[in-house]
Amino acid sequence: MRSTHKGLIGVMTLVMPATLMAQKLTPGTWTGTISPPDQGALDATFVVRMAGDTTKLTLMAGGMEVEASNVKVESTRLLFSWAPGDATVKCTLLLRDDKSYSGDCIDDQGGKGVIVMKPPKP
Repeated sequence: MRSTHKGLIGVMTLVMPATLMAQKLTPGTWTGTISPPDQGALDATFVVRMAGDTTKLTLMAGGMEVEASNVKVESTRLLFSWAPGDATVKCTLLLRDDKSYSGDCIDDQGGKGVIVMKPPKP
């Protein structure tokens, strides 16, 4: 029983750092689109930067620049909120095989938009 316990601790020691590393966005300028509810897609730029262990995200599209709040990077999801004007929009983007993120954003009135974020090119 003890050796199984030690083995699990050993495996977790190896897996945990890899999992934590996977939960970071590549800093830099991402490109993509923001599609507000009932509107066409707008070309967008997303500036990702780190402040210590905190991920910062600025969204820019249609002449607007907004800082995201509550940014949370998970292994397969990117969660954040932002406030274009008086509305608050909550986004859940899923990680794709090509390392981009895409998903739905829901505003205070239940309107659904879509964001696509493509990582910086090396």
